[in-house]
This record gives sequence, C-alpha cells and structure tokens, in this order.
Amino acid sequence: MKSIKAAEICGLDTGKVTLLDIRSREEFELKGIRGSVNVPFDEISTGLSLLPKDKPVYVLCRTGDLSAEVAEILDDRGYDVYNIEGGYAAYIVHLVNSGI
Repeated sequence: MKSIKAAEICGLDTGKVTLLDIRSREEFELKGIRGSVNVPFDEISTGLSLLPKDKPVYVLCRTGDLSAEVAEILDDRGYDVYNIEGGYAAYIVHLVNSGI
C-alpha cells in the first residue's frame, strides 16, 4: 500500500485527486479540509461506490489506522490509493509547527 506523510496533503490539488476523509460527519463539519469528501468509516460499504476511479484517492482518518484499512479495500478494488500517515492529528501538528 502506498502512503504519504500528512504534511504532503497541503500541496494536493483536489481538482486532480480525491481527498477522502473517513472521520465522522461531526468531526468533518467542525474541522474538514477544504476540497475533501466525507464518507464516514461506518458508511464505507455504501459510500465507496461514489468515488471516482479516474484520479488518485488519498484517505484520511483521525490517526491513520482506519484509513490504512480503507486504503487496502480501495487498492483491492483497483483504485490508485494512498494512506495519509498519522491522519488528521499529524496534519494539525504539521500546521501548528509550520505556523500555517
């Protein structure tokens, strides 16, 4: 499975990739990343069919554990998929450390 560091998602063009946030709807509404798509983990079985296969999918959860599972599922289904290491928590740490 391919993965990237959470800091790298700042440079993603959501017009060219799908940033899939699998956190709960509440977490996503409070602190979602602009341009990302929310399909909560407990809705994955029905929500994956909504994802386009014509561009890479980057999967984000709270800590990177559940997103790794979902990335494996997507990989098995033929998606070009990346797990975001450390998830949203690592992304926030990067923003704080970068002063963004």
